[in-house]
Amino acid sequence: MSEHHEERRDGAGGTGTGGDGGAGSDGTGGGTAGGDGGRGRGGPPALLGIDLGTSGLKALLLAEDGTVLGEESAGYAVHAPAPGQAETDPEHWWAATRDAVGRLRRRLPHVRVRGLCVDGQMHGLVLTDAHGTPTRPAICWPDQRAGKDLAAWAALPEAARARLANPLTPGMYGPLLAWATRADAAAVHAARWALLPKDWLRHRLTDRAATDPSDASATLLWDVPADDWHTEAVEAAGVDPGLLPPVAASGARAGELTRRAAEALGLAPGLPVAVGAGDTPAALLGTGLGPDGAQLTVGSGAQLVRRLPRLPEPGTPPAPPRTHLYRTADPHGWYEMAALQNAGIALDWARRLLGASWEELYATADPRRRPPGAEGVVFLPQLTGERTGPGGARGTWTGMGLSTTRDHLLQAALEGVAYALLDVARDLRGGCPPSLLVAGGGTRDPRMRRLLADVLGATLHRVDTASASAAGAALLAADAAGLPRPPLDAVTGRAAAPEEPSHWRERRAAGHARYRRYRRLLEEAEPAPAPH
Repeated sequence: MSEHHEERRDGAGGTGTGGDGGAGSDGTGGGTAGGDGGRGRGGPPALLGIDLGTSGLKALLLAEDGTVLGEESAGYAVHAPAPGQAETDPEHWWAATRDAVGRLRRRLPHVRVRGLCVDGQMHGLVLTDAHGTPTRPAICWPDQRAGKDLAAWAALPEAARARLANPLTPGMYGPLLAWATRADAAAVHAARWALLPKDWLRHRLTDRAATDPSDASATLLWDVPADDWHTEAVEAAGVDPGLLPPVAASGARAGELTRRAAEALGLAPGLPVAVGAGDTPAALLGTGLGPDGAQLTVGSGAQLVRRLPRLPEPGTPPAPPRTHLYRTADPHGWYEMAALQNAGIALDWARRLLGASWEELYATADPRRRPPGAEGVVFLPQLTGERTGPGGARGTWTGMGLSTTRDHLLQAALEGVAYALLDVARDLRGGCPPSLLVAGGGTRDPRMRRLLADVLGATLHRVDTASASAAGAALLAADAAGLPRPPLDAVTGRAAAPEEPSHWRERRAAGHARYRRYRRLLEEAEPAPAPH
């Protein structure tokens, strides 16, 4: 074993599965929150959930009865130094955490925080030294540089590859780590840990390295049937197994809030901090999705998920090739997912490019204002490419003429994202479910929900949770603190009236024709140049 490996073994934690215990090799579970539990003497107790999104962070305080006491958010940029790249300075995540939590504490100074948890954007890579200092910018899930590195996964024996149970896509933690090992060896050599985004932020809170099964199962380094790191995939990828963090249950106690982090956030040191979960499984907790339910979450990307009561039995017909299979944030649960990289991130790009507000964007989807179809303009939203799919297309507007206006381009952007969602919805077993819970900032506007209901042909039930992922994180904070979870019926209110798809035969037929045109243009699009 190299000297580099030996140095890594001196850090906190190993690479084995932590089961349901606390993260880290020294066992950090047990004990109670220190101080007054959040510098709010005599005030109501609450749980703090932090949702680390792709371009923004939310902090939410959840009372023990399930009432959302308050929520604050802060944004940051995803940088593209070159085509096909997506990076963020992790220190911007920490600055956003201090900003959002600080404002929340100033608004609600008397609340006693009993525990906290971070959920976050999945798949990305943060290389960090033993002290939590990044050795290079974080690489986020839209990044495409690891395309060539997927050959190592494709060359695995069929049985070993089948245990990955997921399509091979370049923006996953495993391929990104393989790329960094090959292309940025200095940053890898300086690293003690290769962390996922939410795990880096939790390390900043606790000085403890760990991950959970919901995030680990989405790395392409996870053995799904064994529920542990996939040793053959790790070896084939050529990555150092000593960089992989220990794994513990999402609601396990990763450690306690350090004095340094507590002072930065205005909280009491010693608060229990949960290991946490990926943002999609946290959202499933926050919406209370049932064992066989299905949910659409639209944020920077979009995920259409269906919970599974158990892993598919051996010999079950395989899922469509673009369908993912991941762990939930609850022990022993699973969900299948069809995902779209370019949803809100594409709409925000189009809106900013055209100088439009969000209200101006969504107004173009109002059928009372203009008919569907954008007068023939079609938008392909694949600005960062896509995980899988035909043609390797990149984003574009097509079908423009002298009569095309800014509103047509905005309307086409909304419709293009809706068609892309229909495209991935067809990848779930049995196709798009007829009834869906919907969550995420991209579904808050009723005009967007109306459009999605018509395009997907599904009844949409909006979940009135301020932030489903942050609420789910707060529930995991209760687990880590040894407290009962707040009642879900208080956390996950439903919108009064669901959005029903159109029953007009002519409107449905016209919508299908527009989707077929979108699909044809997608298949005919020339692939974008591969990033380096």
